[in-house]
Amino acid sequence: MCRKRLLGTNKKSCCSVFVGHVVGKDCTAVSGPRCIPCETGTFMNKPNGLTKCFSCFSCDPGSGLSIKQNCTSESDTVCDVLHGYFCKSWTDSSGCSTAAKHSACKPGQRIKLPGTFSPHGLNCTLWTQ
Repeated sequence: MCRKRLLGTNKKSCCSVFVGHVVGKDCTAVSGPRCIPCETGTFMNKPNGLTKCFSCFSCDPGSGLSIKQNCTSESDTVCDVLHGYFCKSWTDSSGCSTAAKHSACKPGQRIKLPGTFSPHGLNCTLWTQ
């Protein structure tokens, strides 16, 4: 699972691992490197020479987030916002990382069209029967 490349000042042939893997044991003068896959709950999304995978992001429902795409050994969790919330900040790897509750309609009003990405995204209209 490793791609060898020249690393370091002495230009030894060492391990550059594919996505989903990290270096388990680096190369020596007499032996090649050993590469290991990322464990459940961790990922590596680019070729690397690192010894630890990144921890998967947690989409906390208590903070208005839900899982849009589960974490795999090759990609981070992607989060979406729950109904009634809007996204305050995005990341390239995990989608929405921070959400906040929409403001509520005033008494005598109802939701006309729920918004998604704005604190003022809740469109209210007078309640009529």
